[in-house]
Amino acid sequence: MSIYAEFRDSSGKLYAFTQCISFFFSKEAYTPYTYFEGIFATVPIDAGEVNRVYFYINNKNIHLGLVDSIDFYRKNNTDYMKIKSKGFTSLLCQNQPEPGMNTNVTLSDIMSGFSIPYATYETTEAINYIYVKEGSTLWDAAANLNFRLNGGYPYIEGTNHVRVTLKDPAEISVNSKDVIKSGVLYDYMKIVSHLHMKDAEGTYNVFSRSSQYAIDRNLIRHKQIPLDMQYLSDPDSGLLFKLNYSMRGCRCRYVQYAGYAGEDLNDTLTYEDGSISAQRIKRIEISGQNGIVKTLLGVYEDAF
Repeated sequence: MSIYAEFRDSSGKLYAFTQCISFFFSKEAYTPYTYFEGIFATVPIDAGEVNRVYFYINNKNIHLGLVDSIDFYRKNNTDYMKIKSKGFTSLLCQNQPEPGMNTNVTLSDIMSGFSIPYATYETTEAINYIYVKEGSTLWDAAANLNFRLNGGYPYIEGTNHVRVTLKDPAEISVNSKDVIKSGVLYDYMKIVSHLHMKDAEGTYNVFSRSSQYAIDRNLIRHKQIPLDMQYLSDPDSGLLFKLNYSMRGCRCRYVQYAGYAGEDLNDTLTYEDGSISAQRIKRIEISGQNGIVKTLLGVYEDAF
């Protein structure tokens, strides 16, 4: 299996790294970027001008991101490099649009004032408005638009393409003979049971909503929040979004197998033991060491 990374600098100069010692790559439905870290045997280079990182498996580019850190070091008479990188769409969490009302707006309209490198966006129909809260990010605005558009949550397709609708999926099947492990993960740490929101006059508990899912599991967590101007025309919808988001990934069925078959988020997964049948992939983790590659695929059963 071919595994390698490339750096490019501002002039376009290419540095290739083919002696991979180990790596880890992750992609998840509620995380607005891919993540890659790897260790390679290599001679040190001057990486001060490097401005983008590529990672490939079997010549497929699965990560294109900015440099978080690069560490060149020597150990046991061998030179190594450790790289950490997030996809360029991570910058959507670090840029803030102008607060206020935006009318007749599409996803591209929200992003048009920001030149986020290598990020692209799905073409969407316009919605009547979104309200941008002070201190919120471009990703917050995309999530707001997505929920108002179709009740969903945005995700990253490929390396840095933001989508708000489910793509036509590739169909992935995993055979038991290739499986390293499979299981079910329950994560209840983020779940909120009750939300109470002020009205425009500052009166508490005018708008409230609860989660029976949380209550049934004794997860009693009340939150008091200010009026959410993003959902001023439908406050209950805003509360529903927040409760749904608190449940993200609360139940994950997963299977890990030897190899990598090119899966992406929202492809469909079927595991031949019957525990997973044509469900959308929401979590991908690929790891490798000493030439052995493992892929973990997870499907979620949550509010979205």
